[in-house]
Amino acid sequence: MDDQEDPLGVRIGAREIYDEVVGLREDVRSLGQEGESVTETLEDHETRIRGLESERAKYTLPVALITAVATVVAAGLAVAKLGA
Repeated sequence: MDDQEDPLGVRIGAREIYDEVVGLREDVRSLGQEGESVTETLEDHETRIRGLESERAKYTLPVALITAVATVVAAGLAVAKLGA
């Protein structure tokens, strides 16, 4: 069958198919590399967040202790004021 016999038909050759497969292979490779980059970025962010959480936790106990002592002192003053 000749290309000129069927003007509405499309003929795709092996070369066109091969070129598309090669192009898809490159696309898949680039997506794989992007996935690795995203994984590294997420791991970095997780490390940073854990570091920030540990920094914040370092100050939690002293602040709670100061608050507890202030509450006891305030309660003691209130009791002393009522007793006087």
